[in-house]
Amino acid sequence: MKKVVILGGGFSGISVANKLAMKTKRKDVGIVLIEPRDHLVYEPQLLFWAFKNYPLSKFTKPVTKVLNPRVTWIQTKATKIDDTQRAVELSNGETIYYDYLIIATGASMEEDKIGATHDDNVHHFYLPKATEELQKSLSNFEGGTILISPTTIPFKCPPAPNEFAFLLDNYLRKRGIRDKTKIKFLYPLLRAYPVPSVAEKIQELYEKRGIEFVEFFNFESVDKDNKKVISLEGDEFEYDMLVLVPPHEGQEVIKNSGLGDREGFVHTDRFTLKVKEKENIYAIGDCTDLPVSKSGAVSHFSSGTLVKNILSEIKGKSANHKYNGKTICFVVTSFRRSLLLDFSYNYPPRRYGIHNSFIYGLFKKVFKIAFFQVLVKGYM
Repeated sequence: MKKVVILGGGFSGISVANKLAMKTKRKDVGIVLIEPRDHLVYEPQLLFWAFKNYPLSKFTKPVTKVLNPRVTWIQTKATKIDDTQRAVELSNGETIYYDYLIIATGASMEEDKIGATHDDNVHHFYLPKATEELQKSLSNFEGGTILISPTTIPFKCPPAPNEFAFLLDNYLRKRGIRDKTKIKFLYPLLRAYPVPSVAEKIQELYEKRGIEFVEFFNFESVDKDNKKVISLEGDEFEYDMLVLVPPHEGQEVIKNSGLGDREGFVHTDRFTLKVKEKENIYAIGDCTDLPVSKSGAVSHFSSGTLVKNILSEIKGKSANHKYNGKTICFVVTSFRRSLLLDFSYNYPPRRYGIHNSFIYGLFKKVFKIAFFQVLVKGYM
């Protein structure tokens, strides 16, 4: 029997585990998932949850409800990978050995590196607890200046800060305090989005809705005493509320094991998903350094390639299946509308829904059902 060990029980790790379970027999392949958390969160919903108060349970599921029973789940944390011994050290003191290792540890939100907290009216929407605090602050907000900015690049879901700005505009209008509020989007590039055609549409909507776009703002620090955010270039902007994308880095287990770049993202072959210069190790999802967006769509479209390559290796064949960088991305522009992007390694993002389609907005909402019932269970 070959043993496949998967580190990380987010969407990437669980969906790959489930696909392997469906395509192999118990007597041939053992599958082990290492994950300390007991619930899976549908992370795209955090963006909407910042504005609407409903139970977290509406977009979370227990791991036991979405994980194939063929998979052995060890509810603890991996602390170090020894690729020479093909072993993983766990926080409970145990060591587990593998024939094949899949790293799906995701990205770590380095909140402490921002230098300010919820108490200083500095927020983000990338983790449930932080989003809940943001939700409370927004419900008590009565006017002033709200700044939105990423702190580093890359970060999960590149359109998310833009989406937040659009939803914030809608939210404040519904509360009748939009005229009392300035919204500024601070961004390190010349455009509000890296792709020119998409940036053109976003900036057009910004102008229409009175959202100020500030170009070439590279975040450096927060002056919490004076309520200012400061750039590397020395520019300063005052705020009443600051919404930052927290610094994203690789997890400690990757840094401890010497498998990542300076930020801790795993060196991954963009086509085969094998970890570079390592035998029998693959990586998928936000933990990788793939030249595409960090998103669930990338994990979904690349997972098939990863599973095919591992199955090929188990059968003694070459891992020559290739992921082409395919992904799709919805860019929410209101609570009911969104744009749709489609891209791969072979072609740049193509924008659909130039008229801000209601249909794409509806699809974005119902996608949560497909996420839990189909995608994470490995049926697609």
